[in-house]
Amino acid sequence: MYAACFILTMLPPILILCVGIIWKVSPPKMDSKGLAYRTALSTRSEETWSFAHRHCSKLWIRLGIVLGLVTALLMWFFRDQYLNFILWLLAGQMVFFCLSAFLVDLLLKNGFDEHGNKLI
Repeated sequence: MYAACFILTMLPPILILCVGIIWKVSPPKMDSKGLAYRTALSTRSEETWSFAHRHCSKLWIRLGIVLGLVTALLMWFFRDQYLNFILWLLAGQMVFFCLSAFLVDLLLKNGFDEHGNKLI
Protein backbone atom coordinates (compact mmCIF):
# COMPACT_ATOMS: atom_id res chain seq x y z
CA MET A 1 0.00 0.00 0.00
CA TYR A 2 2.85 2.37 0.84
CA ALA A 3 4.40 1.87 -2.61
CA ALA A 4 1.15 2.72 -4.39
CA CYS A 5 0.71 5.88 -2.29
CA PHE A 6 4.33 6.86 -2.90
CA ILE A 7 3.83 6.55 -6.66
CA LEU A 8 0.57 8.48 -6.44
CA THR A 9 2.20 11.37 -4.59
CA MET A 10 5.13 11.44 -7.01
CA LEU A 11 2.91 11.72 -10.12
CA PRO A 12 2.15 15.48 -9.91
CA PRO A 13 5.80 16.59 -9.57
CA ILE A 14 6.88 14.21 -12.34
CA LEU A 15 4.12 15.45 -14.66
CA ILE A 16 4.93 19.10 -13.89
CA LEU A 17 8.60 18.41 -14.64
CA CYS A 18 7.79 16.57 -17.87
CA VAL A 19 5.50 19.31 -19.18
CA GLY A 20 8.13 21.92 -18.28
CA ILE A 21 10.80 20.03 -20.23
CA ILE A 22 8.49 19.49 -23.21
CA TRP A 23 7.57 23.19 -23.33
CA LYS A 24 11.23 24.21 -23.00
CA VAL A 25 12.19 22.01 -25.96
CA SER A 26 9.09 22.62 -28.05
CA PRO A 27 6.61 25.25 -26.81
CA PRO A 28 3.04 24.87 -28.08
CA LYS A 29 1.81 27.06 -30.90
CA MET A 30 -0.72 29.74 -30.08
CA ASP A 31 -3.39 28.28 -32.35
CA SER A 32 -2.94 24.68 -31.15
CA LYS A 33 -5.73 22.91 -29.29
CA GLY A 34 -3.48 20.78 -27.06
CA LEU A 35 -1.95 21.33 -23.66
CA ALA A 36 -0.89 24.95 -23.24
CA TYR A 37 -0.77 27.78 -20.72
CA ARG A 38 -3.86 29.75 -21.76
CA THR A 39 -4.87 32.78 -19.75
CA ALA A 40 -6.29 36.13 -20.79
CA LEU A 41 -2.84 37.67 -20.42
CA SER A 42 -0.92 34.97 -22.28
CA THR A 43 -3.19 35.02 -25.34
CA ARG A 44 -2.96 38.75 -26.06
CA SER A 45 -0.18 38.43 -28.61
CA GLU A 46 2.35 35.98 -29.99
CA GLU A 47 5.01 37.67 -27.85
CA THR A 48 3.05 37.22 -24.61
CA TRP A 49 2.35 33.61 -25.58
CA SER A 50 6.03 32.74 -26.05
CA PHE A 51 7.02 34.75 -22.94
CA ALA A 52 4.48 32.88 -20.81
CA HIS A 53 5.56 29.45 -22.03
CA ARG A 54 9.26 30.26 -21.72
CA HIS A 55 8.87 31.37 -18.11
CA CYS A 56 6.30 28.74 -17.23
CA SER A 57 8.58 25.98 -18.51
CA LYS A 58 11.51 27.24 -16.43
CA LEU A 59 9.31 27.53 -13.36
CA TRP A 60 7.73 24.12 -13.81
CA ILE A 61 11.08 22.39 -14.30
CA ARG A 62 12.33 23.88 -11.04
CA LEU A 63 9.03 23.26 -9.30
CA GLY A 64 8.90 19.65 -10.47
CA ILE A 65 12.40 18.93 -9.19
CA VAL A 66 11.87 20.64 -5.83
CA LEU A 67 8.40 19.17 -5.26
CA GLY A 68 9.65 15.73 -6.26
CA LEU A 69 12.54 15.86 -3.81
CA VAL A 70 10.44 17.30 -0.98
CA THR A 71 7.66 14.77 -1.62
CA ALA A 72 10.06 11.83 -1.65
CA LEU A 73 11.75 12.99 1.55
CA LEU A 74 8.48 13.65 3.37
CA MET A 75 7.02 10.32 2.29
CA TRP A 76 10.19 8.61 3.55
CA PHE A 77 10.30 10.42 6.90
CA PHE A 78 6.56 9.97 7.53
CA ARG A 79 6.27 6.45 6.16
CA ASP A 80 4.65 5.26 9.38
CA GLN A 81 1.86 7.85 9.18
CA TYR A 82 1.66 8.22 5.40
CA LEU A 83 -2.10 7.60 5.22
CA ASN A 84 -2.74 10.63 7.43
CA PHE A 85 -0.22 12.68 5.51
CA ILE A 86 -0.86 11.89 1.83
CA LEU A 87 -3.84 14.22 1.26
CA TRP A 88 -2.02 17.16 2.84
CA LEU A 89 0.97 16.45 0.63
CA LEU A 90 -1.12 16.31 -2.54
CA ALA A 91 -2.97 19.50 -1.56
CA GLY A 92 0.34 21.26 -0.94
CA GLN A 93 1.59 20.21 -4.37
CA MET A 94 -1.52 21.62 -6.02
CA VAL A 95 -1.16 24.89 -4.12
CA PHE A 96 2.36 25.34 -5.49
CA PHE A 97 1.17 24.37 -8.98
CA CYS A 98 -1.60 27.00 -8.85
CA LEU A 99 0.76 29.62 -7.45
CA SER A 100 3.02 29.10 -10.44
CA ALA A 101 0.18 30.22 -12.73
CA PHE A 102 -0.27 33.39 -10.68
CA LEU A 103 3.47 34.06 -10.83
CA VAL A 104 3.57 33.75 -14.62
CA ASP A 105 0.53 36.02 -14.96
CA LEU A 106 2.20 38.53 -12.64
CA LEU A 107 5.28 38.50 -14.88
CA LEU A 108 3.05 39.05 -17.91
CA LYS A 109 1.17 41.87 -16.20
CA ASN A 110 4.40 43.64 -15.25
CA GLY A 111 6.11 43.07 -18.60
CA PHE A 112 3.35 43.85 -21.11
CA ASP A 113 0.62 46.45 -21.58
CA GLU A 114 -3.08 45.66 -22.06
CA HIS A 115 -2.55 45.13 -25.82
CA GLY A 116 0.31 42.67 -25.43
CA ASN A 117 3.09 45.10 -26.28
CA LYS A 118 6.30 44.77 -24.28
CA LEU A 119 6.90 47.54 -21.75
CA ILE A 120 10.27 49.25 -21.89
